[in-house]
Amino acid sequence: MKKVLKPYIALCDAIAKLFYPNVEVVMHDLEAKKLIHIVNAFSKRRVGDVMLSELKDFNSIKENWVGPYDKTSSEGKRLKAVSIIVRDVEEKPIGMICINYNTEPIETLFESLKGFLHVNDSEPKPAVLFSQSWREHTDETIEKYLSAKNIALSGLSSDDKKELVIFLEREGIFAIRNVVGYICSVLNVSKATIYNWLKVVRA
Repeated sequence: MKKVLKPYIALCDAIAKLFYPNVEVVMHDLEAKKLIHIVNAFSKRRVGDVMLSELKDFNSIKENWVGPYDKTSSEGKRLKAVSIIVRDVEEKPIGMICINYNTEPIETLFESLKGFLHVNDSEPKPAVLFSQSWREHTDETIEKYLSAKNIALSGLSSDDKKELVIFLEREGIFAIRNVVGYICSVLNVSKATIYNWLKVVRA
């Protein structure tokens, strides 16, 4: 191994240790066109193997890295990879570090989480549970309005509160028994005010 490339061994080892066991880090000598260091090898490649690259003129490479790009290992693993060009003091390409990330464990986890998080998307809430959590449902509906308006509850003007009450009516919140008193406490308004505002949409 060229002396100038030896300092990069620690870098390769550190990256591989941080992302173990899903990252393979490979370093090539571009002049010799051989693999000179490999960590966490999940491919069948070994030190001394000839570089697997169709590029003949590495001096034509202007970028300092290539990727990320998708590739497949010899064993069929799906990888996300990036290749970093190592240059000498004269900016001549002398080495290349390839970082190959096995994405299959993440993809499997993602599919599991996706299924878990959306398992009840198409199913209505059981009525018995809904009746027991009407406060939570009301809070969620109020938060829906606040989020759409990008405003905090404490920043609502009188007109905002009126608009929110009308929104809650259209969302069916006032069909819940005893909800008026709860909303009065949340908005700090009287029941008379709430009913006056509701007349706008109930008339």
